[in-house]
Amino acid sequence: MGKLQMTILAFIAISCCLHIRSQIQDRNYIKHLFLGNDAGKGRILYLDYVRLIAALFVILVHCLDVSTANITVGTKAWVAVQSLSSILLVCNTLFIMNSGALILREQKDSLAVFYYKRFLQVAIPFFCYYCIYILLSCQYFNSGFISGIFKALKDMAAGPIGWAPHLWVIYVILSLYILAPFFSILLKHLNDSMLHGLAVLILLFRCLAVYLPAMGLPLNFDLMISPWEGVFLLGYYFSQPISIKYRKAWWGLGLSACFFTVLCTALRPDYKAILLAEGAPAMILLAASVFLMLRALESRLPKPGIVMNFLIRHSYSILLVHWAVLYFVRERLNIGELTLGMAGSTLLSFILVLVLSAAAAFLFDQTVVLCVQTLFQRLFHPLRSR
Repeated sequence: MGKLQMTILAFIAISCCLHIRSQIQDRNYIKHLFLGNDAGKGRILYLDYVRLIAALFVILVHCLDVSTANITVGTKAWVAVQSLSSILLVCNTLFIMNSGALILREQKDSLAVFYYKRFLQVAIPFFCYYCIYILLSCQYFNSGFISGIFKALKDMAAGPIGWAPHLWVIYVILSLYILAPFFSILLKHLNDSMLHGLAVLILLFRCLAVYLPAMGLPLNFDLMISPWEGVFLLGYYFSQPISIKYRKAWWGLGLSACFFTVLCTALRPDYKAILLAEGAPAMILLAASVFLMLRALESRLPKPGIVMNFLIRHSYSILLVHWAVLYFVRERLNIGELTLGMAGSTLLSFILVLVLSAAAAFLFDQTVVLCVQTLFQRLFHPLRSR
């Protein structure tokens, strides 16, 4: 038996012991593990929907890109597919906005506790899932285990490797968490008019930064914050009552952004630089429309059932693992060889990737991630009680 198989068995054995101990301490533990806790009073329903929609859009856009890779450039079908793909890529903006809405609105922990929780809940799963892509790349351990670890850590610190391009958004979110406690304090001192003014300024300067170069005027108009920091702050704005007051205006701008996306894709060869730039205005407006639509409908949104609740709880892990599952579906199941058509192959791929990613996320979370998180909690136990 190889070292990898022995390591997997060790994680399974240790995690089983941890689950058994938790079940002994709480007889409802296994039930809550699969169905979630009944006490979800602290959850914000519309933000759960935003997170779920973003995760589904991520999987769908990647399945769409794979299924439509051979479409002739410039045709009507190509324009339709690229327009839809661009709209679905609002998922990245939604993830960052959702993080801003959750983290910035009620930040009451001390700095030590805040960073401890983010490291435990976000950074550790990210590291564990990253290891999957390190192993899939098959290039790190050819010259020895120790040297392979150092090379992998070096590449991980530099950014997402070629096997995991989708993880760039996690790097962005992790960097935003570093400044989040300070942003939270600053935002709470803004009254409604100042907060609305900040949102308008962020959008205005993103328009100048993206659209002026596209018109041949490469002037450096930008705020002293990065594009994704602006999106992060807008997440807070769209979670506040002041944004609901202007919801119809934001909805109108979001609808205009949809038409603009189609026209830009059809008429501009550099459409990706305009539509998919960091903090692109079109993506901000689309994300704002989704946010405010779900907020306005929150009282009418159905409470998540078992399946939906499972997907929401594991949406972060599904985001992390779906790229590896997509590779398996694409290379091993040969869906492209089936006579299903573009729409049929995309839909089948989406369903398979979603189901398999959810299963893989649950199993990996309850074995490898659980073991690493438990070890971290034991090592840094004093921080938990602060």
